[in-house]
Amino acid sequence: MYNKPIYLTSDVHLGALNDDDESSFLNWINWASTNAAQIIINGDLFDFWFEFRTGIPPGYQNSLSVLKAVIQNGVPVTLLGGNHDWWAGRYLQEEVGISFEPDPLLLNLAGYKVFMAHGDGLGHGTKVYKLVRYFLRSRVLTNLFSLLDPSWGSWIGAQVSRTKQKRLQPSSLEHHQSENLKKWALNKLKEEPNYDLIVLGHTHIPWIERIKNNRYYINTGDWLHNRTFAILNQGEQPSLYYWKNGRPSPYLPE
Repeated sequence: MYNKPIYLTSDVHLGALNDDDESSFLNWINWASTNAAQIIINGDLFDFWFEFRTGIPPGYQNSLSVLKAVIQNGVPVTLLGGNHDWWAGRYLQEEVGISFEPDPLLLNLAGYKVFMAHGDGLGHGTKVYKLVRYFLRSRVLTNLFSLLDPSWGSWIGAQVSRTKQKRLQPSSLEHHQSENLKKWALNKLKEEPNYDLIVLGHTHIPWIERIKNNRYYINTGDWLHNRTFAILNQGEQPSLYYWKNGRPSPYLPE
């Protein structure tokens, strides 16, 4: 029996992409859906997502329509909460059909035992960030923010995010975060010998590394700079790809 592959990606940041990058992502997800057992987006599908009492953020209807069609055609799409879209709720789940998971997951995928998390808050030196994150996700603040008009709330979210204002290539801080997460993941694999694979995102810097006994760390990169994704196939090594000119191209670490 043929086992269809599982596709993994992260850090799409819809709402901050230019038209070409957004079109590339939607083309990719349509392409992947023709052959996928499931598609998992490991956080930050949106540059900002929040479900207000009177509606949802503007500007996402085209992308949501594509995702809904993929799901209605029988391909499950799962979103893990990232630091930009942890506040997903009933609209995404009931109107679009996305399965939303706010916390890290331990999954069995394509014969691999996989620990998957967006990556924010992991690694060394994240105590202050965790306190800020706890405040931003608190019930009191969430309830108050939900009272805003979606346009106003989305404007505030964009000012906090500032993704559009960031330079085109990852900064030295992001490279530092990438090394920090890689170190955390490799240590975690040593501590948890039953894990076959750790998949993270968040840093916008793709990476795949194999350690002994066919165990792996993957960072799925992003769609702002790299347009990268991973494929898990039963009986095969995990692989990381760029999406270039409408087709997959193998990722080669620098």
